[in-house]
Amino acid sequence: MPNGTILEDGNPDHRMVFIESESLRDTFSGIEGIVGISIARIIIESQRRSTYESIDHALPATVKAIFRLTGTGLISRYIANIGRLTGRGDIEVVSFKRRKGKDDYIKLRIREPFSLPHFSGNFAGAMEAVDGREIEVTYVETAPDEYELTARISDHPLELKERLQRKAPRYKEGDLKLPRCGVCGGPGILADYVWLLDRGVIENRESKRRMVLVSTATQEAIIDELQGELGDSIIQAAMEAQHSLVATGFFSSEEIKGVDDFRAQFAYRGLGNLVEVELDQDHLHFRLENACLHPMVAGLVQGLYERAFSVESAMEWEVTADTDLVAEVRPNN
Repeated sequence: MPNGTILEDGNPDHRMVFIESESLRDTFSGIEGIVGISIARIIIESQRRSTYESIDHALPATVKAIFRLTGTGLISRYIANIGRLTGRGDIEVVSFKRRKGKDDYIKLRIREPFSLPHFSGNFAGAMEAVDGREIEVTYVETAPDEYELTARISDHPLELKERLQRKAPRYKEGDLKLPRCGVCGGPGILADYVWLLDRGVIENRESKRRMVLVSTATQEAIIDELQGELGDSIIQAAMEAQHSLVATGFFSSEEIKGVDDFRAQFAYRGLGNLVEVELDQDHLHFRLENACLHPMVAGLVQGLYERAFSVESAMEWEVTADTDLVAEVRPNN
C-alpha cells in the first residue's frame, strides 16, 4: 500500500510483513537466551489466534460449511498451499481421521520449516477456523529439518485465549510510490526474490536470504505477552537481538548507503512509511508512520546504521501517541 503497509486482500484489518525468516528466529531465540526459558508456548498460542481470526474472517460461512462436509482433504491442501506460498516450508499430509469424534486427528509433515512454533500455531488456527473445533498440535522430529505434526481435538487455556487478542489497526494515509511489475502489479523489487514452491521457501536471488510473509498482529502479541509475564526487559531484549543480527553483517553495506535505501527497505517489507529521515555518518534521525514491530524495527534501524558506516552507536527511540516510531542514532564517542 502507499502508506507502507501490506494488507490481506479482502481483510484490511490483517496486516502482514515480508521479512527475513532468520530475523524473526534470531529475535525470539535471542529473547529465550536472555530470559532463560522457552517461549514456544506463547508463540504457538499467539499464532493460533492470529491464523484463526484471519481465516475465519476471510472464508464465507458457505465455504466453511463445504470444507466441513467434504472432509479433510480440502482443509489440509489449503493449509499446505498457503504454507508454501508464504515461505513456511514444504508441507504434506501423512494421514488423518475425521469422523466428528474426539479421536479425530490430522497428521502433516513439514520440511525446512522457517519456525516450528509459528507453523504449529498456523496449523492449529487454520484447522479450528474450518473445522469448528478447538485443536492442540504436537510435533516430533523425524529427520534433520523434518517434522511430523499431529492436530487433535483439545481445549485451550482460557487465560491465554482472552489475553492474546488482536488490536484493531488505524493507519495514516501515505504517498509511497514503489516501481510496479507490469504483469502482476506487485512491487517490482519482488523480482529480486524467487518462490521455490516445491520447498515452500522464498529466497533472495543474490544474497540467498530466506523470506517469509507473517502477520504483524501475531509477532506483536508474542512480545506483549512476554512483556506481561516477564517485564519490560523483553522490549530491550527484542531490540538488541535484532540489532546484533543486522550489525554483525546480516545485510550487506551496499544495500543501505543512502536515504532512498532506508525508505525502500521499510516500504516493500510493509514495515511502515518513512516520512522523515536525516542520514549521514554522524547522525540518523527518522520518523516512521504506520510502524509495527516497534522494538524489532528500532533494532533493525540501529543495526543498518552501524553496518552502513562501520561504527558502534547509541540510540534513543519512542513510539508517539499516534504510533509513529521516532529514533535518533549517533556514533559512540
